Amino acid sequence: MQTATIDRTKEWTVEDFLRLEESNLPCELINGELFMSPAPSLTHQVVSSNLNDILKAYAKKIGGFVAYSPFDVYLDNKNVFQPDLLLVRKQNLAIITERGLQGAPDLAVEIISPSNAFKDRNQKRRLYQKFGVKEYWIVDPGNRTLEIYDFSSEETPILYLVGEGEVTSNLLPGLSFSFADLFTR
Repeated sequence: MQTATIDRTKEWTVEDFLRLEESNLPCELINGELFMSPAPSLTHQVVSSNLNDILKAYAKKIGGFVAYSPFDVYLDNKNVFQPDLLLVRKQNLAIITERGLQGAPDLAVEIISPSNAFKDRNQKRRLYQKFGVKEYWIVDPGNRTLEIYDFSSEETPILYLVGEGEVTSNLLPGLSFSFADLFTR
């Protein structure tokens, strides 16, 4: 078995990132630093799968596109993210390429774990906002919470659910589902 090592002596670029071998491990470039993570937990996969089904059905209705990780989002020469899920509305489909998204999705979703919570809540949230993501969702399966950030209005979550409640979105009119349904196996 080959061990993954990351060269921390240099600032990484998209060109360096593209030279990496294909891997099943999530790999992201954040402000020129390369991050790799182990495979997600069962609960993470359940939430991701259920949310993918919901968002995919919605995207089909509006003529949009949904992708799940690993799928590269190229934000600039030093930032390549792999959100757990993303949605691109019909009017922005031109950013989709065979290699990934060449720009910000309309919606980015991160399902956090203890190892990535700080990075997703802080670094990535600020960068998603900077690069034009319209809405950012953070799902915390361990605490059963959902935070929805509408970057067109403010930096505090516009919707914060604990355990249960109805999920709606300013960005995606007509989308509504029970938060508890995300945890159903």
